[in-house]
Amino acid sequence: MNKFKQFVYTLLLLFTCFVASPYIYKQIWKSSKVVDSPKASAKETDTEAQQTEEKATDAPADSTTEPQPTSEGETAAPVEDEPTEPTTSPVDWVQSDASYFNDALFIGDSRTVGIRDYGTLKNAQYYCDKGLSSYQIDKSYVDGKTIWDFLSGKKFGKIYVMLGINEVGNDIEYTTSAYRKLIDGLREKQPDAIIYLEGNLHVATYAQTSAITNERIDILNSNIQELADNKKTFYINVNGIFDDGTGALPAEDTSDGIHVYAKHYATWCDWLCQNTVAPAAPAATEAAKADTTESATYTSEPATTARPQNESFSNQ
Repeated sequence: MNKFKQFVYTLLLLFTCFVASPYIYKQIWKSSKVVDSPKASAKETDTEAQQTEEKATDAPADSTTEPQPTSEGETAAPVEDEPTEPTTSPVDWVQSDASYFNDALFIGDSRTVGIRDYGTLKNAQYYCDKGLSSYQIDKSYVDGKTIWDFLSGKKFGKIYVMLGINEVGNDIEYTTSAYRKLIDGLREKQPDAIIYLEGNLHVATYAQTSAITNERIDILNSNIQELADNKKTFYINVNGIFDDGTGALPAEDTSDGIHVYAKHYATWCDWLCQNTVAPAAPAATEAAKADTTESATYTSEPATTARPQNESFSNQ
């Protein structure tokens, strides 16, 4: 080969190298990145795994698996549904003798007049009159006093109330409302007294009318029972010792179908002695003492009757 040809071949070789070198360099650079990439990915994966492990270590234990300690070092019990308390508590009825009624007051209509006149509890006090009703008690006078005047003069340990037979022919809900006002007034004037709400005595079957029935008496008695909280106010019902098989006052025990014979009031008083609750003896507050000694009159708005009073229900 002559020198000319060598020169040409050398020139072509240089030209080829000059043109191809950038492309070759670029391919070599890409190859280098591909080789390094898996190492970087592995490094990133290891870093993420380490962070996840650290978070798992720092995370608190599941509170649903074990009780957690409180700030005072006590273990907090899991939260559970609290049981619903009954609306009324059971009553522990006890037998008492006649002295239990030394500080008792009986409020009522002609049936209570019978207890006063023919019963054996002569040591109790009585605020009663034939035809007395929860409607008119704010305006009614016994021995020249309203019930509120009477309650202001002495502190009673127990108060017995039996009213409603003179109102049972009227709207029962309205009667219950008037009865509730009476009980609220008694509680205001005598805050430490045990209050007994007496269910109304049934009448004989022949004494029932279209308005006065034993069914209506039972409805009224049920409403009165709901006013008792079994703490300071209790419901008692004497019908169990007098009723016949039909739930009525036996004809042989009454002369008018409404009141028992005089001889039966002693039985009624014995039953009252058998159904008492032990009196609580909290220390009376100064406010309570002042309330029972001042001669203030209870000022609830008196109810008015929707129908005439059933005066035939008075003692004969």
